[in-house]
Amino acid sequence: MRLAVLSFVLLVLAVPAEARLIAPEIDAVAASPPSNAQVPLSLTLKDEAGVKRTLGAAVADAPSVLILADYACQALCGPVLALAATSLERSGLQAGKDYRLVVIGVDPRKGPAQAKAMKAAQIGENGPLAEATTLLSADDVTLRQVTTALGYRSAYDAENDQFAYPVVVFVLTADGRVARALSALGIDADDLRLALIEAGEGRIGSTADKIRLLCYGFDPAAGVYTPAIHRLLAFGWLVTAIGLAGGIGLIAMKTRRARAS
Repeated sequence: MRLAVLSFVLLVLAVPAEARLIAPEIDAVAASPPSNAQVPLSLTLKDEAGVKRTLGAAVADAPSVLILADYACQALCGPVLALAATSLERSGLQAGKDYRLVVIGVDPRKGPAQAKAMKAAQIGENGPLAEATTLLSADDVTLRQVTTALGYRSAYDAENDQFAYPVVVFVLTADGRVARALSALGIDADDLRLALIEAGEGRIGSTADKIRLLCYGFDPAAGVYTPAIHRLLAFGWLVTAIGLAGGIGLIAMKTRRARAS
């Protein structure tokens, strides 16, 4: 699943025109999680308060939304995080109970102070979502382990001292496996809800949600959920068949009662 193209094009529009990255470096920017990708939850990072904690502690045994961001970038990272937060709040799921939001900085030089400032600006400091959100900072080695596990490749533009990177929202299972990689550009509450319910593996969501998942397919190239026509038709035929069978059964039951009387 390669989500880099559209994300990176929009990122280029947000950075200075004199960026010095060359074509091969630009082409290498991508998010392509390998099959059965899983982030190492045992890795230790620092949260926005400067406290060391493992990635597993941030995930807290819950389906999680994971975003990689540059804490010094306000042109794109800030709005993307704010958009994800808004979509999560509108998803109908409960922050802290049904999911966690985890952000990891892509620049090892940016630490807890910058992470704390971004959280305050884009998430806020109070409320259920803020309490269920952790912004983490990592050193070079730890960050490389995370990005390698995710198939996440960025490029550093030394001329402008900034990173070019794919803007992606990863949805993780409670044990750190990548359930979905969604496009962060235009992400909506429905996509996040469906992805988190899938990642929850039956632990969250309603029966109606599970029925919706049967009727929707995930487009990995676009990073969105779309109605699957063949699934909708199959579901429609199933409902019709059940209705007909129920109707026939009811008629047969009434007929037997009439004969018995």
